[in-house]
Amino acid sequence: MVALRQAGFPLDLLDTLVTPDAAQEAAQVREAADRTRARARVLLDKLRGTPAASARPRLGMLGTLPADVPGADAYRQELAALTATWQRFERAHQARLATAGSAVTAMFRETPALREVLLLSNDAHFPRFAAWLDRPDEPGGRSGRRMTDMLTRYLQRVAAKNETTAHFGPITAGRLESGPPGVRWTDVGRGDRRVFCAHWAAEALADALSRRPGLRDAVRPRRRPLAFLDGDRVRVYSPATTTGFLADWRFEKIADEPVAATAAWLLSRCDGVRTVGELRRAWPGGDPAGLEETMAELAARDWLVARFEIPVGVADPLAALRAALPDPTASAAAAEGHRLVSELADLLAAFAAAAPTERPAALAAAKAAFTAATGSAANRNEGRHYADRAIYYEEGHSRVRDLTLGADLARLLSEELAPVYDLVLAGPRLRIRREREILARWMTGRFGTGRPVPLAEFFAGYLDDRAALSAECDPVDAELARLDDDVTDALLAGADPDTSEVTVPAERLAVLMASYPADPAAVCNPDLLLAAGSAADIAAGRYTAVLGECHAVRELLCHSSYAPLLAEQAPELASLVHEGYRGLLAPDEILVDLVRSHPNKTGAQLRFPIPDVEITGRSAKERGRRIPIERLYLIVHGGRVELRAHGIEQRLRPLSVPAGGPSIRQDPLSPLGFPRHFGGVTLRSPHRNHVPRIRYGRVVLRRESWRLPVDALRGTPPIPGTGATDAADFYAVQALRARLGLPRHLFVKVPGEPKPFFVDLEAPLLVRQLCRTARTRTGVVEVSEMLPGPDQLWLTVDGRGHTSELRYAVFSGPASGPAGVPGR
Repeated sequence: MVALRQAGFPLDLLDTLVTPDAAQEAAQVREAADRTRARARVLLDKLRGTPAASARPRLGMLGTLPADVPGADAYRQELAALTATWQRFERAHQARLATAGSAVTAMFRETPALREVLLLSNDAHFPRFAAWLDRPDEPGGRSGRRMTDMLTRYLQRVAAKNETTAHFGPITAGRLESGPPGVRWTDVGRGDRRVFCAHWAAEALADALSRRPGLRDAVRPRRRPLAFLDGDRVRVYSPATTTGFLADWRFEKIADEPVAATAAWLLSRCDGVRTVGELRRAWPGGDPAGLEETMAELAARDWLVARFEIPVGVADPLAALRAALPDPTASAAAAEGHRLVSELADLLAAFAAAAPTERPAALAAAKAAFTAATGSAANRNEGRHYADRAIYYEEGHSRVRDLTLGADLARLLSEELAPVYDLVLAGPRLRIRREREILARWMTGRFGTGRPVPLAEFFAGYLDDRAALSAECDPVDAELARLDDDVTDALLAGADPDTSEVTVPAERLAVLMASYPADPAAVCNPDLLLAAGSAADIAAGRYTAVLGECHAVRELLCHSSYAPLLAEQAPELASLVHEGYRGLLAPDEILVDLVRSHPNKTGAQLRFPIPDVEITGRSAKERGRRIPIERLYLIVHGGRVELRAHGIEQRLRPLSVPAGGPSIRQDPLSPLGFPRHFGGVTLRSPHRNHVPRIRYGRVVLRRESWRLPVDALRGTPPIPGTGATDAADFYAVQALRARLGLPRHLFVKVPGEPKPFFVDLEAPLLVRQLCRTARTRTGVVEVSEMLPGPDQLWLTVDGRGHTSELRYAVFSGPASGPAGVPGR
């Protein structure tokens, strides 16, 4: 199985913004500046030691000279010519930006699907966007520039990136087959969208309904799984993050304090089974108001969940909420609760079915109903990336269906790329091997061997000793850095530093990878791009495979917002992935899932027939398929740390870990899960400002890339007297392009930006987005070639090329899989 992710709009939409004359004219300005500098150098020599020598600093800056400086006529002529050339270039550049801005505005005004991008991406501000599109300011004015900049960034993303959602990032399930070579599909003529209620919005409705008097007694409060009660003392742990990105999560203690007797009583009895009504009747204080006050205080501190809960990972949270409510026939309050849930579901369904011109009004109606029912705003997370902001989100099936990859591509993915996966996983595997040893030494020293250590005691000891454990990881970090340097040096051995491409012989990679064990077993999700002019070229073998990201976290086809759509096209997906996981386990292991909610992003998941351990959210599985966290313990046995549960014979292998970080530094259970990795082939090469394209057979392991200081994107005119302008920035970028040999089409990662973005160096408006983004940042900009390039987009819809990538799952390890095929 593979997932084809594609951009929903053709890349050539951005060609409208291209003006090749701009780069040519920038080159003419550089030539004029070079001539003027040459004249200045000649004059500098003549003035040395003369009474006019005081004018020499002005020459160094290409400044104007006093009239009494002798022999300066030729220099003055060159400077005048340069000044005139620069002024023409500046005027022409502003005109080009205005023309391109008008073109972008026209696209969004005249293309309903593009206008919908704004609605689906930023509905809170859509009315302002729509009003501006209907009556735009002049593109060159301040308001016009701001709006066209914003529209340009949206256009860059939806036409050049394939990791978005809805119709501008549709998904297709594909199958590997033993048939003819190449890739084949059916174009069904239109996509098919799915609108989902965001998890946070359903929770807000659940919270509002839980406070209603007629429903309150039916709520089944539950102590947070990581809130451990020991007599009259509570210790609460939680994953924490400042950015929301995977690598930033850390396991932290958020409370450790005594509690009142009534709070301890309540925490000990809130088990997700007893209702508020039952607790009220048993409340020792006798005053029901005291129970509600105590419960509200514990919920505010996030020690207790005192509302109808929606399980983590469900694709339809409103249906889950409806199931949590009492039967509608039970009371008028229950009937009203069901009516409110159904009303919101119906309004979202109406939004999904509405014509593009009717969707803003349909969404406004849904938002108004949501606010009326919850008392909460229908938007949140203003300005946050990778976070649900609206009460809904949309995913879309592509019009590309029945995707099949032939036997040649199956061999590429499963055999030819095998050493590449090991290359990506070498560092994460080394970290786990080393940190398992660190964890075993620490546990042996603190708790001894053969003793079951309850999870609460383990967490308390870890946080007490975290600094020492972190210090023990310092040599591991250094070893990983050396591994990365060694791998990079081996791959680039003998290469000219200025070369654009290096080919790594297969035998060299094989020898290199043979020195790194395929242990422990690992799961990763590569993103592979095929660079080919057409599907016919792929069938004929005329293509290059480009490795993009290769994340090793929880398997991502089954754990993503688009997982339900893949399951619609490929119902067997979850069972295939589960079998892949099972093939990596030792005979004495069972797989468990750690259920952890994400506060900012809805993440649907397909279920495996394995037990769940609740960490920060509710499992969707029946109670008998959940392992209470109080049953978990750790034990050192035979020099190895094992995660176990009372009542279960096998040791546990979690799909993920509580906080999700790759190291003990972030999460004490990290060494007991699967190796974790974020990104592509590491090859950090911190001492190299230029890394050539690295090719292995027909696979590109890494695109050609450059590192630049952010200041390199801040331009100054070639003559003094004028400040920084868009023309000066463009001029500076073109000078960089000439000096470094940068390709025309790039992806650029600016510090502070969550993702790289596409830049065509011959499109002034796109270069403006790069420079204005970098203007307020510090650090290093990472630049890489666009590969596949615009002429290598094999996926065509209506004859126009779309960027795309294949995402799939790799199960890699020394053990044999279910079918006896070696995992490595």
